[in-house]
Amino acid sequence: RLAVLGTVGGVLVLSGIITVLLPKSMKGETEAAPLPTADPAGTRLVAPLPYAGAGDSGSQNAQTLNWGTVGPQRQTADTGYTYTALPAKPATLPEFGRVDTSWFADAAFLGDSLTAGFCANEYNIDVGGALICGYEGISPNTVVNRTTVTSPDRGEEVPLDVLAAAQPAKLYILIGTNALVQPGNDDSFLAYYGKMLDDLRTALPDTTFYVQSVLTATQEKVSDSLPGLAPDRLAAINAAIQQLCAERGCYYLDLNAEFADDAGYLQTDFSQPDGVHLTVSGYSKWVSYLCTHVPYSKNNPYQAGSTYYLSDDMKNLLNDIP
Repeated sequence: RLAVLGTVGGVLVLSGIITVLLPKSMKGETEAAPLPTADPAGTRLVAPLPYAGAGDSGSQNAQTLNWGTVGPQRQTADTGYTYTALPAKPATLPEFGRVDTSWFADAAFLGDSLTAGFCANEYNIDVGGALICGYEGISPNTVVNRTTVTSPDRGEEVPLDVLAAAQPAKLYILIGTNALVQPGNDDSFLAYYGKMLDDLRTALPDTTFYVQSVLTATQEKVSDSLPGLAPDRLAAINAAIQQLCAERGCYYLDLNAEFADDAGYLQTDFSQPDGVHLTVSGYSKWVSYLCTHVPYSKNNPYQAGSTYYLSDDMKNLLNDIP
């Protein structure tokens, strides 16, 4: 009996040893994948093997990878892909913090009698020492035809010549009211407007252009004597000016929206009795709008407390960062 028990025990021990030594695949278990062996040159694969070229899928040698096929494959119309639009430049320059009027120190303003209100001999509004090229009665064709006009500050001059000599870093344009007081010449006006922008760009190749929408008039004056400045007509004109800006790389400022009432007319709170020109409070509102609608730069002279304002210490710290 002892001999039989010894034999049985020996068989059980031997079976256990054989079971341990068998591969997992023969025991119905999944075998763990072997760890990749190091490249002889000490490098590592930087892409999984399925990105390898044809016939390389079973290779562990980095040198056999076809790096021209690494990454997503080119799609075709049959794959049913969709397009995603890239971020677009805003059609109208939006609000970005608030700069102080030193922003305008290297700027020029070009326009009609509305712009002339910035002159020292008119309202003398603070625009940081900007060059004011404001002339009563002018239109885009005045600039294109190089007509001699009168500045309240400097006397007779040709606007394009004055600007070409100054080469301002920024040019603010608000022009068109005089040409639009009566309806019927939209195509001619826009043709001259585009030509004016082109001539200004030729004369000022390094200047950033800020084109402001043409302002409407008060409802009373539009109904009485200025039908060409009606909101619906100016909406179409300003949309066309906005398109001219997009084609020529100019910033477009929707100034009319800042001054319009709910019906689209110039607010009487900011207009002179003539229904077109602005009061001193209107100019203050205008300057405030321009100070809050500038392209962002950490070097802009933002007012203390404004969004994006940086102290001198913070600017120096940022300048030290590579």
